[in-house]
Amino acid sequence: MEVIRTVQTVKNGQVLLDLPPELSGQQVEIVVFTKKPNPVPRKSLKGVLQSYAKPDLISLESTAWENAAGEKYGDR
Repeated sequence: MEVIRTVQTVKNGQVLLDLPPELSGQQVEIVVFTKKPNPVPRKSLKGVLQSYAKPDLISLESTAWENAAGEKYGDR
């Protein structure tokens, strides 16, 4: 079974579908699904949490994991 998939817009209640010549004379089943419209593009969350930032701690971010592990396991 060969599947041909295409997305088209219905105009005046009609859709024009060109099929390959090798299907000529054969029975085909046509199934129509409505396609959901594209979702509204989401706005980026980049910068949303900026009001919670602590600029004095930004310089410690690159070593934050090492510092936390040292505090927790350093004396073992």
